[in-house]
Amino acid sequence: MKVTLSHHAKKRITKRFKIGNQTPEAWASQMLSNAIFCGIGPDNNGEDARMYSHRGATFMLAVDVDVVKTVIPPNKSYINRIRRKVTNFITEEITKMSQQITEEVARIDKFRDELEEEIAHLEDRLSRARSLPTKLALQSRINAVRMRIDELPAESHELRRELTRTARGVAAYV
Repeated sequence: MKVTLSHHAKKRITKRFKIGNQTPEAWASQMLSNAIFCGIGPDNNGEDARMYSHRGATFMLAVDVDVVKTVIPPNKSYINRIRRKVTNFITEEITKMSQQITEEVARIDKFRDELEEEIAHLEDRLSRARSLPTKLALQSRINAVRMRIDELPAESHELRRELTRTARGVAAYV
């Protein structure tokens, strides 16, 4: 986003944030390129402003033009409240995901039982079959079903690993 900084915004950036050797314009440009739009709300003067936030800085831009009016640091009292909401949301999503994975693993186990029943049925038919083509067809079907049964534990394990990978990712936020 190409923006210009007001004199007030330049002063606030250098005063409130440790920008090092960067110019306020370069720092603001870099921060705004990754910023999230938070909405339109009143600034300290009571005028509406577009709000963008990134890494602890909230940029207040004029509504109609791309001019940064001021930059404010985070409000410490709201950080814990927001963190709690994010943590609760993540916990709910992890719980849902865990429930879905548990159901999917149960479905795989049920499918495995059905395949074992099918093998028993096919072996019974194989023992009663007389012609060679029928025996070969039944034997190949039994082999195919056994191969599928051998693949099921890997699928179940991969689903559980997905939950582990997600939990490791969540650790970065919680």
